[in-house]
Amino acid sequence: MRSLVLASRSANRMRILRREGVEFEAIEALFDDAAEAPEGVVEQNAMRIAQLKAHSVVETFAPRCAGKFILAADTICEMDGHAVGKPRSRLEAASMMELAFRGAHRVVTGVCIVWEHRQWTFFDQAFVTIEAVGQEILHNYIESDLWQGRAGGYDIGERMADGWRLHCDGDLDTVAGLPWRRVKEFILQIEKECQ
Repeated sequence: MRSLVLASRSANRMRILRREGVEFEAIEALFDDAAEAPEGVVEQNAMRIAQLKAHSVVETFAPRCAGKFILAADTICEMDGHAVGKPRSRLEAASMMELAFRGAHRVVTGVCIVWEHRQWTFFDQAFVTIEAVGQEILHNYIESDLWQGRAGGYDIGERMADGWRLHCDGDLDTVAGLPWRRVKEFILQIEKECQ
């Protein structure tokens, strides 16, 4: 696999790539995805924001991107029929968690791959159920600010490690922010087509 630039400094996305033994350079997009309020069709919006991230890196850091795959992703949750991005306050985080406790919610990660002036976009989805926790546990979680920068107000790996009871119907990596299995399939297919 040729060199890869991850258009993100997301700890989860970098962890997934490292776990898979992928050599990459992480460059944070000069683009505030938190300012992009989720709207419209969730999967289309997630792919649109991934595209904006990828092109932000390509345009700003062109020499460092030459000949490399640029990989960007964006994750949005759909809770109780509403598109939910990253909470901007403790109040909003608490509200998102209360929605998450009501039943299964959908997590969509949009992906954009850019290479040599060509672009591929797709999305993957999973469904997550979080068992409600006690008010004291929820209060301590909200006060910890661990929800910051997390779509839907939580990180699935952190919550599972902390003993919360969650179930994921789909790829855990999709919920964590990078559906690597599908990304790898796309990149290998692109390399094959471009030989």
